Amino acid sequence: MIENKIEELFNSINRSNEYREYQEMVAILDKNEEIKQLIAEIKSLQKKATNLEYQQNEDYNQVDKIIEEKLKILKSKKDYQEYQDKLVAFNRVLTVSSLLLEDYINDKVGI
Repeated sequence: MIENKIEELFNSINRSNEYREYQEMVAILDKNEEIKQLIAEIKSLQKKATNLEYQQNEDYNQVDKIIEEKLKILKSKKDYQEYQDKLVAFNRVLTVSSLLLEDYINDKVGI
């Protein structure tokens, strides 16, 4: 019985407009080479900065500045902005679902 309810919840999430719109934006971003390249560069620079900071090398500050510049460029892209909006909306659905599940479990367990 509880498995059916959980399955219904997952199905409801999968059918939600927020999830569909989020998946559509993921697909759009996946086709956008410029955005993919920016994200790859930022990730690489973040690893480099973390490593430099761990080694107590002050050069990480310069790398952090480059990261900030790349992030500004990324955040200025229309597709990326829309992706972020859809991600926030979908995360709200997940948060509400999580709270519903938590309330249900607390009710059944009596906490």
